[in-house]
Amino acid sequence: MRKQTEYLVIGIGIASILAGIYGGVRTGELMDSVSGVLIGIALIGTVIIERNRKSKSE
Repeated sequence: MRKQTEYLVIGIGIASILAGIYGGVRTGELMDSVSGVLIGIALIGTVIIERNRKSKSE
């Protein structure tokens, strides 16, 4: 994965986490915000795993 793509995916992940937290605080429904937070964590985790896999193969 290219560096620009990694930064974009991390940015989307952070935005998703923040939107989920904001939605949970705004509405008071924590179960509705869990999906946004989980999607953000999954995106950031994917980039981290890809970086580790690439560094081990070199």
